[in-house]
Amino acid sequence: KQAHEYLKMIGNKEVDLTQKWLWHRMPKSHPLLHYLAGFCQDHDFAIIDIETLGLSERPIILLGVAKPTKDHICTSQFLLRDIPDEPSAIWALISKIDPKLSLITYNGRSFDVPYIRQRLAYYGMNACLDNPNFDILHFTRRALKQKLSNCRLETVEKYLGVKRDINIPGALV
Repeated sequence: KQAHEYLKMIGNKEVDLTQKWLWHRMPKSHPLLHYLAGFCQDHDFAIIDIETLGLSERPIILLGVAKPTKDHICTSQFLLRDIPDEPSAIWALISKIDPKLSLITYNGRSFDVPYIRQRLAYYGMNACLDNPNFDILHFTRRALKQKLSNCRLETVEKYLGVKRDINIPGALV
């Protein structure tokens, strides 16, 4: 019965259900989870990231989302002018994310998405952020843990030769 259900999900290219099914049975970095991205079209993704004032129950001060379109990548950033702006900034981000989009994050499955959910609950805002999430950190650890001292984004960028013109440490944001 389980094999039949799994094959049905695969046949229907149901990324969200297949991902949840696999998460219960395999490590978060298993290649099958990564291969699910092949079911998504180029415009079926949203890349999200947040910056906060701390690691737990502190306001989110910057939220960003990037979505590919046919010709370009549309990027939106929501920077708080003051702490009371947080609910509207979170809502602005949520409104940019269609429930059918798959999210691409870096440590977002463990940090960004739960943090956004926690802040939504804090403000009593009813919004769903249950999209499939391709958290690149898990795959990076699997592929590069033997080559790098750690898998912090800055370390991985340096290893890959990615250079930023401006890079402000999160603590200074």
